[in-house]
Amino acid sequence: MKQTLFTAFAALALAGAVPAADFKGWISDASCGAGNAGSTAAARDCAERCIKGGAAPVFVTEKEQNVYKLTNAELVKAHLKGKVQITGELKGDTLHIAKIIDIKD
Repeated sequence: MKQTLFTAFAALALAGAVPAADFKGWISDASCGAGNAGSTAAARDCAERCIKGGAAPVFVTEKEQNVYKLTNAELVKAHLKGKVQITGELKGDTLHIAKIIDIKD
């Protein structure tokens, strides 16, 4: 059993995948990245305008300000007005969203 668990964790580490985890932060756009990470009206309006204009949505973490690409970005369009919590799998610089909810600052 221990060998099986070790093998599974080693495979994940080599693949660069992080099992499903929760991430807090903001949806921004690929043009501005961390520059639109915040709950101010100006940041939220700019991110929304850029995404509607064709820029790819990205996720910016709250504390580290890491910027991640999103594999299923269509899920974020209803969550552009404030901070969000994403449950998902991180692989390299790409986050696959399993669940997204709006949260209070």
